[in-house]
Amino acid sequence: MNKLKDKVVVITGSTRGFGFAIARSMLEAGATVAITGRSRGVVESTLTSLQPTGRVSGFVVDVREEEQVYKLVDDVIAEFGRIDIWINNAGYSNAAGMMLDMNPRDALDMFMSNDLGVLQCTQAIMRYMLPRKQGMLVNIYGNGSFLRPASPTGLYGTTKAWVTSFTRTLAKELKGSGVQILGFSPGMMTTDMLTSPIVVGERGKEMLKNFGFVLRFLGQPAKYAADKLVKEIASDNKEFAEVKLFKPWTPLLGLIRVGWENITKTGKTPEFELKYQEVYQPKYLKN
Repeated sequence: MNKLKDKVVVITGSTRGFGFAIARSMLEAGATVAITGRSRGVVESTLTSLQPTGRVSGFVVDVREEEQVYKLVDDVIAEFGRIDIWINNAGYSNAAGMMLDMNPRDALDMFMSNDLGVLQCTQAIMRYMLPRKQGMLVNIYGNGSFLRPASPTGLYGTTKAWVTSFTRTLAKELKGSGVQILGFSPGMMTTDMLTSPIVVGERGKEMLKNFGFVLRFLGQPAKYAADKLVKEIASDNKEFAEVKLFKPWTPLLGLIRVGWENITKTGKTPEFELKYQEVYQPKYLKN
C-alpha cells in the first residue's frame, strides 16, 4: 500500500455506504482523502469519524450541478496542491420493482446523479489530469453494468450500464494519454441502499420475497469491497482495467458459507426493512 501514501484521492458521495468505506480504506493505506456529500452537517459528522484515521477534508457538493463540480476540483487543489486519484462513486437506487410500474421521475433523478454526475466530474477532472499526462479515474459499476437483466432494480441497472459504456468509450478515446482508468464492480454490499429499499407495487414485493436470504448469502460488508478496490488501485499499472468482485462461483461459495453458519448457528440474516410504494399512475390516463 506504500504506493498510495500521501496520494490525494477525491471520492464523490462518500459520507456513507461504499464511498465512506473507500475513504476509510484509503486513509488506512496512507492516502490523503477528500470526501464529498450534499449536506454540510453530514459532511462534518463524517469528518469527525474519519479524522483519527488520517488526513481528510470534506467538501459540500452536488455532482448534478456542473458549477459545484468544477469548484470542487479547484478547492481540493487549493487545499492539497494536486489530485492524483478521482473516484466517481456518487449514485443511488431509489426503488425496486417492475420497470413498467416505476415513476419516470425516479429514472430521471437517478440518471442525473448516477450518469450526468459521472460525466460532469470526469470532464472536470480530465481538464486537470490530461495536461499533466498522469492520474487515475475510477468509475464504480453496479448491477446492470455487464448488460444482464437487473431486476428488481432495473432502472438503477440501466444507469450502471450507461456508466460501463461511458467508461469503456472514454478509455478508448484517452488511450496513450497517461491517465489510468479503472471500472470497478464491488458486487452486492450490505449498505443502507440494500438494507432499507423502497419496493414498488405488489409485483415488486413478490420479486423481493426471498431478498433476506439473497442478501445473506451474496452480501458482503462495504469495507471488504473497499479494501479490494484500494489494493487494486495500488497495484494496477494498466491504462484501462475492469475488475469484478462477483465471480461465477460466488453464489456457490455463499451457499456453502450459509450452510456452515446454519450448522454451527453462527450466522443470521442481515436486518433490512422494505418500504412500500404504490405503482406509478400517469395523470394523463383517461381511465
